[in-house]
Amino acid sequence: MALPQRQSHIVKQKTGPDDPILEGTLQEALKQVSSEDVVAIADELAERHARLFHGLETDSPQGAVAAQFASSFADIASAVTHTRANARTITNHFAPGDYTIFEKLLHGELPTARRVAAFVEKLNALDTRLALELASGLLHNTSPNEHWLWTRWLWDPTTGTGILPLLAGSTHNLLADNLADGYTRVGAVTAMSMKFAEGTGLWTDELVSNEKRAQFANSAFLACAYNVYLYGTTSWRLSREFNNLLPSLPNMARKLLGLKKVNEEPPMVE
Repeated sequence: MALPQRQSHIVKQKTGPDDPILEGTLQEALKQVSSEDVVAIADELAERHARLFHGLETDSPQGAVAAQFASSFADIASAVTHTRANARTITNHFAPGDYTIFEKLLHGELPTARRVAAFVEKLNALDTRLALELASGLLHNTSPNEHWLWTRWLWDPTTGTGILPLLAGSTHNLLADNLADGYTRVGAVTAMSMKFAEGTGLWTDELVSNEKRAQFANSAFLACAYNVYLYGTTSWRLSREFNNLLPSLPNMARKLLGLKKVNEEPPMVE
């Protein structure tokens, strides 16, 4: 596994307690993901896009979107959330006759941010964070060049946590008065965070030179970046024996993005 080219902007004092041990642990966590891992995850997202979301990108005949959701909704639900429980909640929330709601989300006439807000507000029986993950996950996986994710691990305004404020250095640019503005702000900070990506050694020409792969470069990088911090702070607090039971950092990133883990050799016990 190749190591990052130079010290990552992900690893900085403002991302956690001012503790040199934590700083060193974060550096160790960063060594557990490589640029090849980010490329592989982006490729897996591109393959899933072609297999599961192809045909939803453009306006379809009336009822075509609902028909596609009816045939593969359980798989779609698993793709837009990071736990099986959440996927079941989404799947059980909708009856076949409800799938027409997704046509307005994907191809409605309103600006995207307002479509997201309207969709979430209509699903008031769902947890707002889960409804946002469903809405933004559908849009991003359908048209990744035009839309971005808004997940709780990117930015959770209820707790003030996520990888985006860590990379941006504050929550200032993420604070919003409503869902539509919040969605727009998440997109702006996501784009800004790519400046940090270029200094990590994980953002490479190989990642962005392929058109299909490049569509998912941001998501692949941000999921890995979040897990560098999560894994680093977890390892900082837990024993080495427990850390050896954790999944690999790339597989933790895959889980966040609704991807299946890849087989890997069991960790070495020292």
